[in-house]
Amino acid sequence: MENQQEMEEMTPEQLAARKQEMKEFFEEAVPFLEAQHKYEKLLAEISEYKFKRFQYDMQHASAMYQMQHPEEQESEERYAAEKEPAKESKRSLKKN
Repeated sequence: MENQQEMEEMTPEQLAARKQEMKEFFEEAVPFLEAQHKYEKLLAEISEYKFKRFQYDMQHASAMYQMQHPEEQESEERYAAEKEPAKESKRSLKKN
């Protein structure tokens, strides 16, 4: 709010000088922001590839484990089948 009042109290010359200062500041900041953008983008890509590699490693390890321990896979399938509720027959209303 105070900044707004200061801007309103400035002469046109002072206002033009202030605008020029702001423009120079932002123009000087752009290369740093572009470098930061590039850094953040690369960091995000690296994180994404690490996650994908981790997923692949986990899938591979799981497949290897299942190949080495097939008896556990069979017992897990039987357990899952036992836990499934029996399918109920379809009910219908009596017709008069």
